[in-house]
Amino acid sequence: MKKLLLSVLLFTTSLAIQNANAQLSQGGKPYSFNHSDAESDIEIKTMPAFDLESLRAQDAINDQSKGPFRFGFNHYVNLNLANSGTWSTLSNGDRLWQLGIKCTNAQSINLAFDDFFMPQGADLFIYNSSKDFVIGAFTSVNNQDDKAFATDLVPGEELILEYREPTTVINQGRINIFRVTHGYRGITEYLKSFGNSGACQVNVNCPTGVAWQNEKHSVVCLVSGGSEFCTGALINDVPQDGKPYILTANHCGSTGFSTWIFRFNWEATGCTNPGSSPSTTQSLTGGVQRAASANSDFSLVEITGGLSGGTIPASFGPYFSGWSNVNTAATAATCIHHPSGDIKKISVANNSCISATWSGTSANSHWQVGQWTTACTEPGSSGSPLYDQNHRIVGQLHGGPSACGQSAANMNDVYGKFSVSWLGGGTNATQLKHWLDPNSSNTTGTLDGFNPSSTVGISDNKISENSFSIYPNPSSGLFNLEVSLNASQMITVNVFNLLGEIVSQKKYSNISNGVYSIDLTKEEKGLYFVEINTATEKTVKKINLIK
Repeated sequence: MKKLLLSVLLFTTSLAIQNANAQLSQGGKPYSFNHSDAESDIEIKTMPAFDLESLRAQDAINDQSKGPFRFGFNHYVNLNLANSGTWSTLSNGDRLWQLGIKCTNAQSINLAFDDFFMPQGADLFIYNSSKDFVIGAFTSVNNQDDKAFATDLVPGEELILEYREPTTVINQGRINIFRVTHGYRGITEYLKSFGNSGACQVNVNCPTGVAWQNEKHSVVCLVSGGSEFCTGALINDVPQDGKPYILTANHCGSTGFSTWIFRFNWEATGCTNPGSSPSTTQSLTGGVQRAASANSDFSLVEITGGLSGGTIPASFGPYFSGWSNVNTAATAATCIHHPSGDIKKISVANNSCISATWSGTSANSHWQVGQWTTACTEPGSSGSPLYDQNHRIVGQLHGGPSACGQSAANMNDVYGKFSVSWLGGGTNATQLKHWLDPNSSNTTGTLDGFNPSSTVGISDNKISENSFSIYPNPSSGLFNLEVSLNASQMITVNVFNLLGEIVSQKKYSNISNGVYSIDLTKEEKGLYFVEINTATEKTVKKINLIK
């Protein structure tokens, strides 16, 4: 079992302080940062010691066999609003609950909740003891039907939870922490194993990835079980309705999907490794497994938390990869993945795949990459998609011996066949067909990818990606939007930040050609999305604000 390592989705939010990557949240600051009526003497719960040396000995063996990459130790607890923390009544009558959690010598801490409910108007922040790293606010938007929730990793050995409850909803909120993960390795910057992959790995925005700019937006990182990591990909369904299905490996986890975290867009902006971790990542929490099978090692998980209109928020720039369930070997193969939990990479095999068997599975249930000609995979790449020469997924990573520096004979990997997973074990719970083709309407056995931000519908005034260009990009604040249309029409230009908030909006009447300004000089640096709308269609472009 290869390559179960980091895959998470972090969502960036900007506070006045340096607020690093955070999950889908509403932004803002904890109440206590700006008010003196909050309790300053906060209860700190210290987690017990554990046998770290024994874990490291186990890790040394597991890493050699490319099993699940374990970065932390799980403490199982029962900490809630009634039995832990410190309450204070604020000057306006609201109540504030604070709780500190300490894991001595930890590199990071992350939490999971089995009873999480934020009433309207209430909010929860989580921050480190130095108050320079904050995630939140988590609000009623983050409530899930099963009452579960999880947070991404907070750096350091101590964190503080701060829950504010307005007088109008007193005693309605629920917070129960059941798992505290002590991160003891693999976290060099925040939660990411930034820079940890092998020297032969290639960033997805290098020339090798130029033809794969759509598909890269499918690939996500996920964290499962609180302490283990993997890779997955958004996959298209025949109705093309944006159903947020993630295809990954069965060995990436079989339980606890409601606390899985999915991270999008963690990648270098160019070919060269950046000097520090990219800050333009976004994440969602919570999912449900729809189908799985050990034979072809697939798992189909539907994201359930933080959705917008039942699908991935447009500000994430999602792309739903196409697929082929035809049992024909790819003549060339490409994998996009997060090796060793590092930023997104791309690997290429310019030769044909062959049928193979892996780890006790049925004969010819897998594709073996003939030999990687560019880069390879590592622990953490498990579950990543294998694309054929037509940019369609034909499998997901199960295992294999490849690694930077390996001999040519060992530079191969094995992927569970999509064609085998299609009918799987014959039941809805063990096949892809029921979920990806619910009406049995696909007759070709193939489906191309779906970009929900592309223009849709039929119109005499149809717009395309080439109808608009934005330059300079990156920019220090002033961007030019050049418009080139076949006919005059009304256009609305919205600029969104990573929280999905509109930071600029302009409307133009009866225009067809011209250059128009976008002024973001007053905004924080980072990634923004420009949404250009006509009466019937829209297109979205990313811009990078640097200062």
